Amino acid sequence: MALMAVGLAGGVGSADAADLLVRDVTLLDGTGAPARVGVSVQVRNGRVLAVHERAPRLPGATVVDGRGKYLIPGLIDTHIHLQGGRIPLAEGGVRIDRELAVRTLHGYLYSGVTSVVDQGNAADFIFGLRAEERSGALVSPRIFATGANITVPKGYGDNAFSIKVGDLAADRQTLVAHFARRPDIQKFLYDELGTFGAPKAPVLADDVYAAVVRLAKESGIRTTVHVVDGLGARKSLEAGIEAFSHTVRAAVNDDTVALLRESRVPVSSTLAVLTHIARVADQPEFLEAALFRATVEPEQLAEQAGAERQRYINSGMSARFQTMLPQMFATVRRMHESGVTVALGTDRTFGASVHMELALLHEAGIPVSDLLRIATLNGAIYLGLERELGSLEPGKLADMLLLDADPSRDIAAYQQIAAVFKDGRFIDRRTLDVPANRMRSNP
Repeated sequence: MALMAVGLAGGVGSADAADLLVRDVTLLDGTGAPARVGVSVQVRNGRVLAVHERAPRLPGATVVDGRGKYLIPGLIDTHIHLQGGRIPLAEGGVRIDRELAVRTLHGYLYSGVTSVVDQGNAADFIFGLRAEERSGALVSPRIFATGANITVPKGYGDNAFSIKVGDLAADRQTLVAHFARRPDIQKFLYDELGTFGAPKAPVLADDVYAAVVRLAKESGIRTTVHVVDGLGARKSLEAGIEAFSHTVRAAVNDDTVALLRESRVPVSSTLAVLTHIARVADQPEFLEAALFRATVEPEQLAEQAGAERQRYINSGMSARFQTMLPQMFATVRRMHESGVTVALGTDRTFGASVHMELALLHEAGIPVSDLLRIATLNGAIYLGLERELGSLEPGKLADMLLLDADPSRDIAAYQQIAAVFKDGRFIDRRTLDVPANRMRSNP
């Protein structure tokens, strides 16, 4: 194809090399602006330099033929949990599998995802990978991470990897030390549980909640929260939380929706996690989709379709979550229609789940034409990085996908990837460590 003719195959280029020019392409910049047909996008030093109505002459530039193709920003998943950081052992404890983590990150890139937000992991593990990615030592999407999440003793998410705040004075130094590690966004857990007969759990007291959020902000750390009900949503907004890690699963009233909109608090959509659990009981064939098979290890797909599926059925989770889906779908559609900033998030660990999330958002009633901004610029807004990331405008980071079809007309177009660029560098998908490439090299 044309990309091969301009010498982009075979690896990752240098962000400070000669200009890159994607020529004569249809540009969908992620802002919601109308498509620009036949323009040429110039990249220099990893950022979009200009969008030209007529292709300029750029001696020494790498030129990509964009005729008949569509250029969009790289996709952003605002809510993942990268696998490999805390794999449970039968005898207790956990192990680290860095190779699995790297293969998973390659699966995201293969799927067109150029930024991920890890919302809860072993802090040393995820911050270490983040440092490798930012130094250029690791081929990966951009990694943004919360590290340890904040909860209360015996509350939701009380485990070896979280920070438990019971007494703010006593726990302040632990929090300060964690914030010094510069989480990109700090996640709080505010979930009383108690649904479907489960016992209730304690949550942060209102004054402690607000004080810890304030401490994070004073440390320059943005905040997000796992919250699932309307009351918790309002308490979180009152505490000063700046983003929500999920679409609220229970019914929310008009005042809460209005407060989300007026506060400009973005919400990570996360339809895929509940839908996966709800539908795998009766419709496990979604795991056989081409992108899942291309990017997820065969043994993992077998586990999801076998032991994990049976666990969800036997525990009643599939049946319970099936009853929750209509409300969650209605809530995400209502928030979007009301002007709340909805950002794509999956709460999963596979790049293919991003495309599942796009399809589910459309199933919930969001027009195809609105999905691009949800999957790109709104993700940057979620992180507070909209001036740097998420749209293809001059001055912004050149994370880009070149597609063979128009994503404003058909969700399937997001999977018709001709090329992936991160920092203006071409990522050769054929070199990524994913099952599709291993099968190709070992027919």
